[in-house]
Amino acid sequence: MRPLAGIALVTIWSIPAAFSAQPGVEQSIRAIAKTDGSVALDQDASAAANQLQSLPSDQVTDVLDGFDGASKRGTNWLRAIAADVSDNGAFPKDALLGFFADRSKNADARYVAYQLLTQHDKNLTSELLAEAETDPSLPIRYLKIESMIEAGAALMSTQPDQAEQVFGQVIAHGRSPQQLEKTAKLLSDLDVNIDLAEELGMMRRWWLIGPFDNTDSEHFDTAYVPENRYLESGSPIARDAAGEPKPEPGKKRTVTWQQIESDDNLGMVDLNGPLSNEKDAAAYVFTAFNVDGEATPMAAQIRIGCITANKVWINGKLVSSNEVYHSGTRIDQYVEDCELVDGENTVMIKVLQNAQTEPWAQDWQFQFRLTRPDGSAIKTDVL
Repeated sequence: MRPLAGIALVTIWSIPAAFSAQPGVEQSIRAIAKTDGSVALDQDASAAANQLQSLPSDQVTDVLDGFDGASKRGTNWLRAIAADVSDNGAFPKDALLGFFADRSKNADARYVAYQLLTQHDKNLTSELLAEAETDPSLPIRYLKIESMIEAGAALMSTQPDQAEQVFGQVIAHGRSPQQLEKTAKLLSDLDVNIDLAEELGMMRRWWLIGPFDNTDSEHFDTAYVPENRYLESGSPIARDAAGEPKPEPGKKRTVTWQQIESDDNLGMVDLNGPLSNEKDAAAYVFTAFNVDGEATPMAAQIRIGCITANKVWINGKLVSSNEVYHSGTRIDQYVEDCELVDGENTVMIKVLQNAQTEPWAQDWQFQFRLTRPDGSAIKTDVL
């Protein structure tokens, strides 16, 4: 089985357990896509893999199409099978080029197509990355952005204005924190100082309340009083006669709304400080805002990076729900469509923490922004 560069492959075992009838290609791909490490599903997937590995090379895109909806384990198997199938006859360059060019295809599958194409012909790299700064596949975008940073750096001493333009495009389209921070430093060397979080459209000022109970991580779907109030009235905050936020019953005691603001250069909002590193806990953050300089109503996207479980509502509508703890985070980790309205808009986020005590499981934080559907930042005025 020929490995792809930079991809860790699982071993596809030859388990003597086959289907009762010979399945077609589509059924075999589905069997692999759903494997989860259990013995029964791995047996079915192994039998299917043995059949798929002998497909002619011109069917490699059938394998790549199977990435949609596949488990992480199934995706890993399909990567390996795609590499094998591409060797079964004449290299399927045209089919892979067509697959790569279709940005509606699965992002991971398109990256595999890119790898297969460039391993076959390194001269294709510049062609495939020509407009990849906006590519939905983050690994592909990363490669393009890296080349742009290198190109801009080469221009700094002789053509600083052009270098600044290149770096501006990197800031607009980059998604890797390391690349963005590196570019901000290069701009600083050109005496161009930017507020990176502002450029990215990160929302940094919030109302926060918590902690609420999340014992044994069982309260992802528990709607506490602020959540119910938000869905009923448009604001989670009850105010007294003087306009001050009223306290609410929390996990161990009464909790009060507090205003927080991030000074992180990538807009990361920390909850550990204001909530005293509480474990087995849930919190809500809320803000109201206007869209700055844009015609509304407008189609938009929420983009949240969060290492723990989270839910996001826009204008009272749940638009994102991610019950995952400590599996990593990045800018724009979760992307979902939403609609912004004329005048005041609202966003509420529920951010949950579990009970893990390992050093790597202590982060309780998020970063949030709104973008146009093409990923460019929407600037907002927090009310």
